[in-house]
Amino acid sequence: MIKEKAYAKVNLFLNVSDKRKDGYHSLEMLNAKIDLFDTLEFNIIDSLETVIIKSNDLFLSSQENIVLQVAKYMLKTYNIQSGLEIIIDKKIPVGAGLAGNSADSAAVIKGIDKLFSLNLTLEKMQEIGLMFGADIPYCLIDKPAIVTGIGEQIEEVDIDLSKYNILLINPLEYIGTKDVFHLLDKNEYLTSNINTLKQYIKNNDINSLIGSLFNSLENIVINNYCFMKDLKELLVDKLGDFGLVMTGSGSSFLKVFDKKVDYNTFISEYKAQFLIKLHNFL
Repeated sequence: MIKEKAYAKVNLFLNVSDKRKDGYHSLEMLNAKIDLFDTLEFNIIDSLETVIIKSNDLFLSSQENIVLQVAKYMLKTYNIQSGLEIIIDKKIPVGAGLAGNSADSAAVIKGIDKLFSLNLTLEKMQEIGLMFGADIPYCLIDKPAIVTGIGEQIEEVDIDLSKYNILLINPLEYIGTKDVFHLLDKNEYLTSNINTLKQYIKNNDINSLIGSLFNSLENIVINNYCFMKDLKELLVDKLGDFGLVMTGSGSSFLKVFDKKVDYNTFISEYKAQFLIKLHNFL
């Protein structure tokens, strides 16, 4: 038996640059991990190529999903002569823009690699991950990175976020990624130049970086989901818009701020209405 942690991913920057001929969208992102994670436990069972997922998340334990597909692929591809039980303690909200299923899938790749001593390289694991989801290759590393293409081009960056917290606010509502990109194709959306952000990273100018957080999908989501529009207006009113951005395709917003700032009053006031918690960057 071994265990793996699957850390949530946040987008500090997400720019949609264009739509490709294959239907995918080319993205420019600054991704980071936070200390919110699912825990996966792996146990060998005597049932050839069988994968059983048990979880406090009903979707993972009762339906076909990419986590199950990745595990089955790994067992078959590497001719593993046993079955596998995966127990997932789910903490990352689903449909929240935090790459929860991708993080779990990445943990499955790493877990199976360790459990059966496959000795796969990171590049090979990322190649496998990309077959199942564009976020999985990044989820195999735990450092901030510039991620481009559809998620396959990853450049780790050296930025010191240790003096900053993330306040994560989730409205307890599900938003489907495919639905958002479908809306994106039918509406105009904002874009931003990632080169300015890269210069801030090069200079370790974290304050300017935080002031440049951006998400091309945010206005699309706000204009099509009333509860997201209401949430954004509330957050701007109570917290200000500096360092505030939606992550992924929603439904979570994040606020990046200096650890010296105290938001406990806000958390206490709205914790019954939203899922709100302070997190650290990894």
